[in-house]
Amino acid sequence: MKQDGLHFIFLLVCALVADSRAFLSPHPQHTKRATISAYHRYRLQYHNVQLSASASASRDEDQQDAIKSTEKKSSDKNKQIWKAAEIVSSRPACPSGKSTLIEIQVDQETLQEYTTPGQFVQLRPNDDTIDPIFLAISSAPSFGKTDKSTLQFLIKMSPRLPWLPETLVQGVTVKISPVMGSGFPLSQLLSKVDADTDAKADADAKADAVVSTVILAAAGSGIAPLKACIESGMLVQRQQSQVQTILYYGEWTEEDLCFTDLYDGWKVDHGVDMKRVLSRAPDTQGYIQKVLSNDGLVNNAFDAKSIWAVLCGMDDMVDCCTQVLRDAGVDKDRILLNL
Repeated sequence: MKQDGLHFIFLLVCALVADSRAFLSPHPQHTKRATISAYHRYRLQYHNVQLSASASASRDEDQQDAIKSTEKKSSDKNKQIWKAAEIVSSRPACPSGKSTLIEIQVDQETLQEYTTPGQFVQLRPNDDTIDPIFLAISSAPSFGKTDKSTLQFLIKMSPRLPWLPETLVQGVTVKISPVMGSGFPLSQLLSKVDADTDAKADADAKADAVVSTVILAAAGSGIAPLKACIESGMLVQRQQSQVQTILYYGEWTEEDLCFTDLYDGWKVDHGVDMKRVLSRAPDTQGYIQKVLSNDGLVNNAFDAKSIWAVLCGMDDMVDCCTQVLRDAGVDKDRILLNL
C-alpha cells in the first residue's frame, strides 16, 4: 500500500506539470481537458489498485474463515464421545465373504438410545488416527428388555478399509459413538394401520388409512436396518391384518445374500415374502428398480393410496425406486427413509 501511495503522488505531480503547460499551450482548453481526463484515468487506476488489494484481503479472510471452519469441524470430531466396546461374535455373513456379521457388547445407556430401526453408530478401531465408518444397526431395538446387552452390525468388507479384517475379530475392543439418527419414521405407517383396523373410523378416514402392501427394498448392506424393521414387530404383521409385505433384496449373486437362514422365519413370524434380485446372476432380471417396476404392484389410484415403502441402500437405488413408486402414484410421504 505504501508503494501505491508513492505512485499516486507521482501521478499527481505529472498531472500538475501537464496542467501548468496548458497555460503555455496555444490551445489551453483542449490541453486542460486532456490533462483532466488523464488525471481521472490515473485516479481510476489507483482506485482499481485499492479495490484489487481490498478484494485480495477479502479472499484471504474467506480462506482464513474456511480454515477456521475446518479446524472447528476437526475439533468437533475430536470432541466426539467414544466408548470402548468388545466384539463378542464375528462371522462371515454370506458364502462369498463379501460381508461380515458382528455383535458388540454395549452398556445399557447405548441400548436405551436405540429406539427405532434405521438408527446407526460410528465405529472405528482403537486408533484415533483412523476415520470411523457409519453402520446401521441390524438387530431390533430392545424396547427396555434388560436381558439384552449386544448390538448387531452387518459390515461390507472393502479394500478401502484395510483395517477391517484384523479388527472384526471376536475379543477385539473397538470404539463406538452414541446411537445416531432418528431411524425410519415407522410411526407414520403404524398410525395408518391403527386407523385401518379401528371399527369406529369414519369412511373417509378409513379409505385414506387403508394399507394393502408394504414394500421393503434393500441393496447390499442396506438389508441390515430392514432386518431390524422386520424383527422389531413395528411393521404390519399378517396375523393382524390382510397387509402384504414384500422384501426386495438386491445383491450381485446368490453367494452374496446375507441372513439366508432367517428368511423362512421372516415369512412365518412376520408375513414377509422374499424377492431375491441378483444383478450379476446368469438369469438376472436387472436391478431392484426394474424388478419393482415390472411387478406392477400399483395398478390404479386406489392401489397407490394403499402402498407404503421402506427403502435402504445406495443413493442411485433409493432414488430410482422412489421414482418408480412416485410415477405409479405413491405419495412421497409414504416412502420412508432413515436418512
